[in-house]
Amino acid sequence: RVSHGGEDAAATSAIERGGGAASTSERGGDAAATIRFRHFWGRTKREDLLAGKGEYQILSPVAELGFPFIPGQVATGYVGWPALPELFPTSFPGVKTSRDDFLVDIDRDRLLARLRDYFDPDVSHAAIRQLNPGVMEDTARFKGEKTRDILRRRGFLPANVVRYCYRPFDVRWLYWEPETKLLDEKRSEYFPHVFDSHRTLVSQQKPRREWQPPQVISQLGCLDLMDRGASCFPLYLNSDSELLLESEGRRPNLSEKATAYLSGLNAEPAALFHHALAVMHAPAYRTENAGALRQDWPRIPLPATHEALLHSAELGRRVAALLDPETPVPGVTTGVVRDDLKGLAVFTRIDGGPVDPQAGDLDSTAGWGHAGKGGVTMPGRGRVETVDGALDIYLNEHCCWRNVPASVWEYTIGGYPVIKKWLSYREKALLGRGLTIDEVRYVAETARRIAALIALQRSLDENYATAKC
Repeated sequence: RVSHGGEDAAATSAIERGGGAASTSERGGDAAATIRFRHFWGRTKREDLLAGKGEYQILSPVAELGFPFIPGQVATGYVGWPALPELFPTSFPGVKTSRDDFLVDIDRDRLLARLRDYFDPDVSHAAIRQLNPGVMEDTARFKGEKTRDILRRRGFLPANVVRYCYRPFDVRWLYWEPETKLLDEKRSEYFPHVFDSHRTLVSQQKPRREWQPPQVISQLGCLDLMDRGASCFPLYLNSDSELLLESEGRRPNLSEKATAYLSGLNAEPAALFHHALAVMHAPAYRTENAGALRQDWPRIPLPATHEALLHSAELGRRVAALLDPETPVPGVTTGVVRDDLKGLAVFTRIDGGPVDPQAGDLDSTAGWGHAGKGGVTMPGRGRVETVDGALDIYLNEHCCWRNVPASVWEYTIGGYPVIKKWLSYREKALLGRGLTIDEVRYVAETARRIAALIALQRSLDENYATAKC
């Protein structure tokens, strides 16, 4: 018997071999076991268990899913579909700095100013420790003064200030240092494969909570893009000298199985990449396979025809563009905004007057975030009001984004509520400034991107139904 969680909302599972709950029999020396499962929820779970309440469910654990001893929803044929690494064999964990407050910033100029001081031989260790204590603090694998001495002798690498996908829809600046442990996990094997804004799919093998659909990024990715750790699958890889493809020096990140499949349908690598994305963003895929997706890498059904693959890939391209905040999307973030999105997340003063940045109208003071222990940003409650079935999201007491659908506000990627998470890092007390006009506009654009993703869900479900036939 295994107990999970606390007293208020928890399950008690009983898996027994032999005795009254499961029976064994000897067949030619081999023991055959029946596995039965039941669980109990709530404050009375212990009493219910002791009283013998509840019916057992007979389980048949699946080897391909790691023999899970709990029931789970799995679509017919799921275990026969190739897992994500069976299609795209090369993946990399995201970067882990362990010194975000020094190496990562929303503002490039502020990051550069810190780096100039850090690499300046005339600035003492004591001065850096006072300005940025975290980068000088010794740990088991990092020695602050020794590391700085080594790097000052070599010098600053300005080309290594790069775009960095820090959280979903939150792209920042990172100083990617190739030597020492200034970056805790620099992922040197990953960095060369981020080039020319080409796309990378971000997923995870076994989530801590519910499985989340993948992200698509065109920048270097953080380990914390996904709760419990992000794995980054580039569409293309920079090739070794022995593996050069034509004049580009790149090769598709495809397995032999994937290459043979695409060859049989006369299709390109990008078609499979975007098809996989479209399938994994179908709500029906997530629901039908919830049990399996908690156990291992997602598995992808492959369309039988060229036309079905291309149709799915086109949907996946639309999803990819909406997921990547640095990819403009006509009708959503550029050009004439679609009618169904036009009235969403409109930024306004609640008194109807003009917005005045000089008067603090762009300052985030509604309590969306605060500094926690060790400089970690902790989310706050903020201020949300319901008006006519939609939400007004307040930046401060004077201004808000009006008419944000609840489904958009609650939309999660990687385990994070996207807009709320973005706001939590930009409370004025943390950011040190008010928002810019572009940042206020960015929140509205993010809301429209999410609404457009939600609007695609029916088409994505229909596409998934076709793909698995």
